[in-house]
Amino acid sequence: MTKSKTVTGILSLVLVLSACSPLSTSNENSQGSASEPPKQDGRTQIHWLQHWVNEQGPDKINEVKAAFEKKHPDIELIIDDVPFAQEHDKILSLDLAGMPPDIITASGAWVTEFADAGIIDPIDEYIDKLPKEYQDAIDGPMSLPWKGKRYGVPITNGNIALFYNKTLLEEANIEPPTTWEEFLEASKKLTDPAKNRYALTGNIVAEPSTVISYEVFPFILQAGGKIIDNGQAAFNSPEGVEALNFYKSLIKEHKVTTPGELSAGEKEKRANFSAGNVAFMFEGPWGVAIQKKLNPDLEFGVVPMPKGKVTGTIAQGSVLTLASKGKNKEAAWKFIEFMGSAEGQLLWDKATNFFPYNQITMKDDFFQKDPYLKVFVDQFESFDRIEVIDNFLPQANDLRKQFTIEVQNFLTDKKTAQQALDDAAAYWNKAFEKAAAK
Repeated sequence: MTKSKTVTGILSLVLVLSACSPLSTSNENSQGSASEPPKQDGRTQIHWLQHWVNEQGPDKINEVKAAFEKKHPDIELIIDDVPFAQEHDKILSLDLAGMPPDIITASGAWVTEFADAGIIDPIDEYIDKLPKEYQDAIDGPMSLPWKGKRYGVPITNGNIALFYNKTLLEEANIEPPTTWEEFLEASKKLTDPAKNRYALTGNIVAEPSTVISYEVFPFILQAGGKIIDNGQAAFNSPEGVEALNFYKSLIKEHKVTTPGELSAGEKEKRANFSAGNVAFMFEGPWGVAIQKKLNPDLEFGVVPMPKGKVTGTIAQGSVLTLASKGKNKEAAWKFIEFMGSAEGQLLWDKATNFFPYNQITMKDDFFQKDPYLKVFVDQFESFDRIEVIDNFLPQANDLRKQFTIEVQNFLTDKKTAQQALDDAAAYWNKAFEKAAAK
């Protein structure tokens, strides 16, 4: 993950910038005060805000809770859950009310926003005290500082690969595609609206703004383009135009996607794939466990993203952060340290089938020999371009949403591909300039 090709544009942006919660499951009495942390039966209570109980079910998450509490019997971990689509806004409202959880799970796209707003604390003093082996193991693009300070320990990580329905492809005598050309031809053969069968779910909804990392950014990289370069938006290039035109052709010309692309997002995409009537899905390693939970009988596989001019994909994940207004930061840090460790990540990933960020954990046979997860390991090691951008965008959620809106403008013929990308780039660059000036 530290290869120069994966983070060149990001490092440039970081240098420029450096120069310059869901509803709690606890009752009211458990909140305590900043000077007197809440306790129950002599144990300090800490609240962890996340969205995975909703996706994974409580049993797997409780395995992690039990392991942590066994290691730290003086701490009680309370898991607060909210659907991912609501999580960002809930964090903002809880912070505004002065009632945040102790630990905030932040999608990469939220880190800079929460840091600039003072919602989360820098954690450099904690990281600096970790053993060198631990620090080296979590080194990489998701751990780089924002404006000279580090804010989160990565616990989920992954790039985007191609999921496919084995049954549908076998019935059509089609092999998983390896190039854009093969992907287009396979998509056309696999689409039959009369049978409610499509190659892809058309999903480019603006909220939550995560869909572009799955549906659009990888195409730009595969076309030979970049998302960011030298601290500026770089997607409004001939390669970016080529990528958007290819994406639009799938939806509008060849009609291989489900209808209603402007109102569908990740939830709809995953539901359609699990129902067995959609052949392909762009998804991260977290999607393996999600699909197995949604439909245990679904026969699906995972292969690398199709190659355009080059191979390329987006990497992203989530980090654990300390809430600035949290009630017990020392105990909360112990949980973050546990989850970021090789031991904690292996436990977490075995329970959830997620993909690790810790480089020691990534070498474990659990990932190296798993037919699904090995694909993501191989992409990290072999792809021409892998970009991590979310953790280093000022107001990343807003920038991604604006980019999505411009793609929608292109899909609805309000703008050309070049106009849409130019307008999105101008919006992004204003945000970069404003952030650099602070």
